[in-house]
Amino acid sequence: MDIATSSTSPGLSELQHKGLACTWEFEARSGYKLSPQTPSQVAKLLQWAQSQNQPVALCPADAALLPVPVWLDLSTLNRVRQHSVADFIIQVECGMTYRELLATVAPHRQTWPLSYPPALTIGQILAEERPALQTGLRGYPRDYVLKAEVATPDGQVTISGADVVKNVTGYDLAKLHIGGYHQFGVLTSVTLKLAALPETRQQWCVSPDSLNHAFPLVEQVLASGLTLSVCELFQEQGQWRLLLELAGDEAIVKAQAAILSGQLPGSPTVLDTRSGEAFLFELQQFPAQQTILEAAFPLSQWQGFVGQVSKQSSLGSIRMQVRPAAGLVSLFADQLPSAALRYIKDQAEAHQGFLQIKQIAPGDAANALEASKLYAAFNLPQNPAVRDLLRRLKNSYDPGNILFAPQLPLT
Repeated sequence: MDIATSSTSPGLSELQHKGLACTWEFEARSGYKLSPQTPSQVAKLLQWAQSQNQPVALCPADAALLPVPVWLDLSTLNRVRQHSVADFIIQVECGMTYRELLATVAPHRQTWPLSYPPALTIGQILAEERPALQTGLRGYPRDYVLKAEVATPDGQVTISGADVVKNVTGYDLAKLHIGGYHQFGVLTSVTLKLAALPETRQQWCVSPDSLNHAFPLVEQVLASGLTLSVCELFQEQGQWRLLLELAGDEAIVKAQAAILSGQLPGSPTVLDTRSGEAFLFELQQFPAQQTILEAAFPLSQWQGFVGQVSKQSSLGSIRMQVRPAAGLVSLFADQLPSAALRYIKDQAEAHQGFLQIKQIAPGDAANALEASKLYAAFNLPQNPAVRDLLRRLKNSYDPGNILFAPQLPLT
């Protein structure tokens, strides 16, 4: 059906007249951007899209995969609804960026305990349940969500959860939407738990001689009982490096820093606070135009997987980044042919892990159909009962299948 016509809801021209839609171009393709100002407008736009049988995406790159690119832009939903400083709780709209959230709470000596690239929105972080550098040491994004407001394609705005920490009975429906890629509804606002801003932070960057030296060093550091906030093993210009951070009370950090320094080989680089912040943001930035994979493992298995993949020169140039405390491995490459993808997936399964595609490079998927097939093959659970449950949930919340996210193709 033509996106600009409708017999049951306002056509595109009326949406444009109301300032809720405009023409938009992305990578030489013409489409439409929907710009709601309130959660109820989000719900009404989704209802309109359902009446038109018109899929919508929540980011430009995903929208570009649609036959008619339609992007639902939530950037104007960036207000603070409520901030209870004494209770360390804040309610924000999901178009707010991570940078804006920190700027709001920092004057009160508060922070969100997970770090992300500044331009990411809270909605993006939660919809992807994107791991932070602190994942495995301070939990996942879902661990800090108390309440969620969600707009659904039937034109409703629903709320689940509560504004207090200990007030949950039965299944916490707010968690259904964390990591759901907006497939069951669009997150419009959330209530988050905050933490005290650390008095001090100290970071070290170590360059192990080889991967074989890095494994025991990481094991030793994690078993030391130190209150680490970051333990990240990554590759930089072909060299493995280990980033470590202690954060918290100044006296405790100082005492633990002395212990940690004694465990590190050679002369580790101590980063100043400003360099450390830039380092954290750089390590979490997804590189554009690359295929990005993420594998999750039991803690005992990540070393075997990394070692096995590292030995395979036939896979080409692959950069890896490891969160050992969480058993997470990210892989980045300009191109990963199907055979390479299959080999990496087989290795993940051999080490009791689960591999998913986070982003596909243009060279690895020439068109939307090919991209969809890759996402479906790698990202959907292999267990038929789990897959059926996800699809039943999708049919219940979005029967018209108009919420489009290629990373979770529940069609």
